Parts: sequence; structure tokens; C-alpha cells
Amino acid sequence: MMDVHSKAVAEELRRRRLGRPELIASLERSTRSTWLPGELDKVPSSLLVLAAVSLARPPDA
Repeated sequence: MMDVHSKAVAEELRRRRLGRPELIASLERSTRSTWLPGELDKVPSSLLVLAAVSLARPPDA
């Protein structure tokens, strides 16, 4: 397991050309992090997008 900051998730989404610009912008403004299994570049795209959506939500949502 690897603790990943929201900005790193945004960078990986951009590298893979995934996600909407609004999602990436939201991640870049966030200070949250999440756990992902293994190295960021090896995580399946579907799991990466799910983590991104979760990180982009307000903490109280």
C-alpha cells in the first residue's frame, strides 16, 4: 500500500489522459491523500479514477 497525495493523483491522471479537467483542477487544489495498492503508475485506471473522485469530494460529503 502507498499513501498518495491528491496532486500526485492529478499528475497521473493527466499523464494517462484520464479524467475531466474539472476533476484534475479539484485534485490540484486539495490537500488530501489516500492509500492505493502499489506504485501509482501500476494502479489500474479504474481504481485511480475512483480514488480521484473520492479525493475531490468535500471531506464532509
